Amino acid sequence: MGFVGKPLPKARVNPWRCYHQNIQEEIDLSMAERDQAAMSVSSREGLLVPALIVGGGILLTMLPVTMIVPALKELVGVRFQVGAFWVHAFVSTSLIGATLFAPLAGAIIDRNAGRRRVLVAALVGNSLCFVALALAPTFWMLMMARFLEGIMHITALSAWMALGAELSPGGRSGRMMGALAGMLILGITVGVPLGGVIARASVEGVFWAAAAISMVAALFSLLLRHRRPESTRPPGLKECLQVVHANPWLLLPYAYTFIDRLSIGVVVSTLTLYMTDIMALNPAQRGVLLSYFLLPFAFLSYPFGRLSDRVGRGWMMATGTLLFGLVYMSYGYVTGDTMRLTMMLSGVLSAAMFAPSLAICKDLSSREYYGVVFAGYNVAGSLGFMIGPLLGGGLLVTLQHSLSRIEAYRWTFVVVGSFEVLCALVSLPFLLRLIRSGRIK
Repeated sequence: MGFVGKPLPKARVNPWRCYHQNIQEEIDLSMAERDQAAMSVSSREGLLVPALIVGGGILLTMLPVTMIVPALKELVGVRFQVGAFWVHAFVSTSLIGATLFAPLAGAIIDRNAGRRRVLVAALVGNSLCFVALALAPTFWMLMMARFLEGIMHITALSAWMALGAELSPGGRSGRMMGALAGMLILGITVGVPLGGVIARASVEGVFWAAAAISMVAALFSLLLRHRRPESTRPPGLKECLQVVHANPWLLLPYAYTFIDRLSIGVVVSTLTLYMTDIMALNPAQRGVLLSYFLLPFAFLSYPFGRLSDRVGRGWMMATGTLLFGLVYMSYGYVTGDTMRLTMMLSGVLSAAMFAPSLAICKDLSSREYYGVVFAGYNVAGSLGFMIGPLLGGGLLVTLQHSLSRIEAYRWTFVVVGSFEVLCALVSLPFLLRLIRSGRIK
């Protein structure tokens, strides 16, 4: 009790000891920051080679898709003596196979730790399908091989995208997905003239060249060593197929890619006819004019993906789509140099939408479900590309009953462009909710 009133003794403080302790803490913190920065640089360098492999693989995988376009009539119509309807059906058959099989393909990709085995098998299978297309003795065997080729292609492309998403650093997925988007569009762009050059020497050589390129892509994928951590439990098939149902926010990027591919489907069909019927352009001139669209699309996807990491993806995707829709509506009113400028602007705005939409898919999904998520993204795009030519042709034929030919073209482009505008306006409140919640930038 006698100690209650006594003050506690003051602790002695050595100022020199405190000074040296603070200095040591600063040194330790500086070393930790330096080590962390060094690890970050090392990590980036370690991901560079796998990223280049994935980008190059996507380029090789996409080349055969459009290589057959320049010789489509000779490869199908002339060879098997079938009409224009069946030539168009040949194109759609691949998309039907891809659409039907994509959910299962995504689940298979995610069930495989590392995903490389599925990728190699799909690319080898794709190569064999092109061999079957070259050797098919009847039209119906040709269509069966085409159906299987669509399955193999969607599996390979979804696997490449899943691997690319794995390589995306946290918070910086825009640049990676933008680079992959650029390689995808570049493959589509280069495939058309490459197929034309091969077809001049040998029409059926296009199929054999496509088979060789797919096999090269399979061999190229063997260079990839990046694997998913072994501690990650592969999801079950039922879990994979329920991913999109459990995460309805994925419908936002899916809707954007559906509308964008639908619009591009109208470009490669109805706009090409407009260039022929109204602008009186020959095939070479039409190809050059379309390149004004596709080249900016390909080369600006990476810069826009990188920009989305800084300024945000939601606003960029919605703004790019809105402006693209407005430009699209003007197609029937421009000619000459103005049309070239319009095509270039369309390519720029498409890149501004495409790269962020891929990055949003990655942001909204977990690592173990990338295969399913990107398979769904590819399905939405394939459906849009398949419906686009049918919609454009249907609108054009219907409008020609009451309007002149040029007015029918103009209103077709106005209607399709309005879909882009509506997509941006309707989705904007939902994108704002995602941005406020912090799930996307």
